Amino acid sequence: MYAVQAPRYHPKESNWQDYHHYTANHLPSSISAWLLDSGSLTQRLIKASGNRFRVQLISQDWQKAHSSERNLLGMAMREQAIIREVALLCNGEPWVFARSVIPASSLTGHLRQLRGLKNSSLGEMLFRDPTMYRHPFQVAAIDGQSQQIPKFLRQPLALWGRRSRFELRDKPIMVSEIFLPTFRP
Repeated sequence: MYAVQAPRYHPKESNWQDYHHYTANHLPSSISAWLLDSGSLTQRLIKASGNRFRVQLISQDWQKAHSSERNLLGMAMREQAIIREVALLCNGEPWVFARSVIPASSLTGHLRQLRGLKNSSLGEMLFRDPTMYRHPFQVAAIDGQSQQIPKFLRQPLALWGRRSRFELRDKPIMVSEIFLPTFRP
């Protein structure tokens, strides 16, 4: 187990909370089972869409992670990461916006392959890796107009999201998933 400092809230970031902070009354019943499911979201989306699932790459660049992402991953202040943003499409519609942070220090050995995922599913790769360990979720209600969401996916409603730290061969990766209004399982 690792020690994580409490995330410092920044006005441009969502206020992510450990999942147990929310009770059944806080989370919408239509999405709570999806938010708290510890299995592969990719596999659930494939099943829910009748196998009409694909990953649409929005961006993948070397950047600095947000403050709370660096804290969750234990990254140094100046450490760069590959920030990957994708839309997970089901039946041709974006159901989930996902953001992955892969620290430079995690991109060694076998995990070098993460540099070139393009439209491949990171989730499929994570859940196939026998060394994968997933830490408990953090959950947030996110302003639908947040700058954290690409312009073409913004909308007036609040959105629910989750994120967690994965360990692969003891190297951290963070994945956040925000459920969009078109999400209809």
